[in-house]
Amino acid sequence: MGSSKKKISRVCLLVGALVSFIACSSDPGAASPRLAVPFTSDISINEIMVAQIDHAAHFIWDAANPDLAAGEVDWEEVEHHAIQIISSRAAMTMGGTGVNDAMWVVQRSWRDYVEQMNAAGLLALSSSRAADQTQLSRAGDALIATCEGCHQQYKPSIPTEGYRKRH
Repeated sequence: MGSSKKKISRVCLLVGALVSFIACSSDPGAASPRLAVPFTSDISINEIMVAQIDHAAHFIWDAANPDLAAGEVDWEEVEHHAIQIISSRAAMTMGGTGVNDAMWVVQRSWRDYVEQMNAAGLLALSSSRAADQTQLSRAGDALIATCEGCHQQYKPSIPTEGYRKRH
């Protein structure tokens, strides 16, 4: 074998060993990075808010009513509505067809409100699974504070762009 062929063989062997080492040394239990896929919704953020988030939040607020006995709360429905709020997170950060959507989603404070909404949804979800009225009340309070703060900053007088909920 010629000198240059030996060098190429050694380099190939070294690269192969390095690739094997890297592949074997990675943590198989570690979360793989999420792929950012460009996406814009075919509806506005406002439509998502009115049809999905507002409806789900009102159900959670009603279920968190301290005058209700724990047996009067439909915990499966609370869970369902908490999941609606949590699943809205992605759409609320991507924007859609609304006139203000593109402007809102690039603002740090908008993203902070979305994260706060998501955290409240997660708290509502865990409270539904534990049938914990006190924790559900905290989730409801967190939703109210987040919604009021966000609306004060982003929608103080903006109408719902003609979209109405009927639930």
